[in-house]
Amino acid sequence: MQYRAVAGPLGSLIAPPYDVITDADRAALLAASPYNAVRLELPDPPFEDVAALMAAWERDGILTRADRAGITAWTQTFTLDGVTRERRTLLGTVTLEPYEARVVRPHERTHAGPKEGRLRLYRAVKTHISPVFGLYPDPEGAVWAAAGVTGAPDAEFTSDGGDVINRVWWIDDPARLAGVTEAMREKWILIADGHHRYETALNYQREVREANGGATGPWDAVLMGVSALDDPGLVVLPTHRVLARWPQDGASRLASRPVAHLDALLAELAAAPDEVPTMGLVTPDGIRLLHLEGNPGDTPAARLDVAVLEREVLIPDLGEDQAALSHHGVLTYVKDAREAAGLVASGQAAAVFILRPIPKASVAAVSEAGETMPQKSTYFFPKLLTGVALHPLTDA
Repeated sequence: MQYRAVAGPLGSLIAPPYDVITDADRAALLAASPYNAVRLELPDPPFEDVAALMAAWERDGILTRADRAGITAWTQTFTLDGVTRERRTLLGTVTLEPYEARVVRPHERTHAGPKEGRLRLYRAVKTHISPVFGLYPDPEGAVWAAAGVTGAPDAEFTSDGGDVINRVWWIDDPARLAGVTEAMREKWILIADGHHRYETALNYQREVREANGGATGPWDAVLMGVSALDDPGLVVLPTHRVLARWPQDGASRLASRPVAHLDALLAELAAAPDEVPTMGLVTPDGIRLLHLEGNPGDTPAARLDVAVLEREVLIPDLGEDQAALSHHGVLTYVKDAREAAGLVASGQAAAVFILRPIPKASVAAVSEAGETMPQKSTYFFPKLLTGVALHPLTDA
């Protein structure tokens, strides 16, 4: 399902995923267009009103179902640290697979609350509104090549405050679709973003099958954008940890030394060996570089900076893991290191941990080992957007 041209420019219709939309973001998106996808992605309850709104949009020709199967080729061009990159994604439906099959693999832990909310929305609207983001191994680039993306895009728009140029092509040629399917046939997919959405899709599928004698249908697939792990435009950024309370002698289990200022800390983190768990700590007393001495662990997940932070600092010093600290309002997340450090300087935070990005190879290794990371261990930039395509869970 897609927006028709009568709805307006696609750039006024798209929205970020629900879990990164602030109140100010939502107000701006609502002002951009009466048809903006935020009205579906992050609606006011009751969710039954969203179902009625979608039905009205489809009846009025704002949304339309494609006449035949297809996928969307999507490039996102952006500049980061002075380097211009382009990430290539194919957006379509992917057959739902249980994690045990190892065809679709998680890399982060999930929590019940977000899945309960998404499931209520799915039940009401019977549509996947926001795509999951997945990664697949493809050093040769065979999948994207099979899509045969050429010519001018069908739509072009900016996002992320104008920092990202998005271009999309609709592909419904049967030969090209067959080529993509064949190129993907033996590949596994690692969920990069959208674990809650994927697991909610599995729960919805289970409900529908139980209610319909095991019948198959559109509920057996999930809306997903997939990019190659080897895509040079694939970027993993860190998410820094902001703490509302902090003990005076915290982080004593890690080796520590003072650093003069934030720029020096960022340079030290960039130069630190990947195999040595390393992070920065900002408190009102100053900035320190921390690292673990000795064996960081026997598994890929145990050796991650974020896992060492949880195991050697947060649980011993604050008494809970990251999920519990977040639930209790002690731990929040910030993507920009300067913004995070500024929260300490302004007195809005007791301490901040500045983290390094997790290497793509480490993300894959954790998944290959069948392990998961703490929530919000990775931030794949830029986000896939809501509104480029939707996946109806009914035939009509």
